[in-house]
Amino acid sequence: MQLRHSILYLLAHGIPALVAFLTLAVYTRWISPEAYGVYSTLVVVANSANIILFNWLYVALLRYWRDSDFQQSELISLLLIALGIGSVVILLGATSYFAFTKDALMAVALAGLMLSNALYMAYQRINSASLQAERYLKIELARVVVTALLAIFLVWLGYSWYGILLATTLGFLVPLAFRHFWQSFCHYPSPLNSAKAFKLLHYGLPLSLSFILLEVIHATDRVLLSWLVGFEAAGQYAVAFSLPFQLLILVGSAINAAFYPLILQTLEEQGEVAVKASLASYLLILLGLLVPSYFGFIAVSYDFMPLLIGDAYLLDSLRLLPSIGLLLVLNAVYLFHTSLAFQLAKQTYQPILVVGVAAILNVALNFILIPIYQIEGAVIASLAAYVVCIIYGNVLGAKVFKLPILWLEIIKIICAASLMLLVLSNLSMGYGFIEGLIRILVGVLVYSSAICLLNVGNIRYYLLISLKVLNKPNESTHYSA
Repeated sequence: MQLRHSILYLLAHGIPALVAFLTLAVYTRWISPEAYGVYSTLVVVANSANIILFNWLYVALLRYWRDSDFQQSELISLLLIALGIGSVVILLGATSYFAFTKDALMAVALAGLMLSNALYMAYQRINSASLQAERYLKIELARVVVTALLAIFLVWLGYSWYGILLATTLGFLVPLAFRHFWQSFCHYPSPLNSAKAFKLLHYGLPLSLSFILLEVIHATDRVLLSWLVGFEAAGQYAVAFSLPFQLLILVGSAINAAFYPLILQTLEEQGEVAVKASLASYLLILLGLLVPSYFGFIAVSYDFMPLLIGDAYLLDSLRLLPSIGLLLVLNAVYLFHTSLAFQLAKQTYQPILVVGVAAILNVALNFILIPIYQIEGAVIASLAAYVVCIIYGNVLGAKVFKLPILWLEIIKIICAASLMLLVLSNLSMGYGFIEGLIRILVGVLVYSSAICLLNVGNIRYYLLISLKVLNKPNESTHYSA
């Protein structure tokens, strides 16, 4: 079941990432760095607002979906109430913004993006919590197709950044076309127990506050670059950030989306000892995909990035790739592993302290370093913040739920990925699309061979078991003949 879920969620996150690569190739050729800077800054602001309003409930929904103390109808009732109240807050905020600025286009664009995103995320959280991976994939693919085609068409017509925002908003409304969406939200008129609602709030709100502080780390660099340097610098940074983000964070989120509901199920049904074995394997899978993806992206950057990024953005994106890729790997490790200790132990107030220290450090370093080093200063500030998150998070997390870390196996993964990068860097060939595909093939073969040779996570045993399972149908067919 874990393998099936992993594949479906990898597709659900991988295909949108591939489409994002293609649309980025269009955006960076058809709109200016300044226009892309406006678009990326608005998206960051909208995401931050949604995290503040709704993320506490999303994380609580996942944690308590299979809890015996809660009925799923109660959880959905609370979700609808939160969406209603949050929507009113968003509309009031957009109205206030218009009253002060008289910028109707910006107010409508932000409000539409935030409302549609909240609805979409709520529905997909239900699909994830209920282990409906196929439905999750179907909805995600439909959203991506609608958004990509409409955005490209609107940008081609000359609508620039607001065309992309409109397409994104309409893409988030795709679930409205599916019958199950209406069944999920219209057939659960359960009365809300205030004690249970407070329990969800007590669990989810601290996590949401920690996510808000993480969003401060993520958003401060772009906002301050826009303010201290200009929208063009923010646009350059956003494009350089986008490609490795699509690969690394989405790989991490796909693994987390596939395994986290199953980890919770194991904890509820089998206890702490069993779940720690699952967590050890989960970390190896997470790093076993993140680390080679990071090294591999560096190895093929000169093959594919000139195809995916316009000339106005290319040099900065190539130069920043190693450092931005590293900070994204660190970000993924904290989000999808370190923070799980607090969630599993239901000690959700402690991450606020962890991320709060990192956020304060990040803001201070941004103010100091951006005026001097501009984009590089923003990268250094984020790197420092995520290092603090991981180190301090593991120290505090070990006091409430010690996560098993197989250090020898992690070193093996890093060695295997380093060998892959070394081999790819010394291939005597030029750069281009075909050469990039060859490098990917060679990289997969080298890394897979190294993982098997080093027997990471006892992988040779699991491969042998898989081969025996595959051979059983052949044996039964042979004997029946």
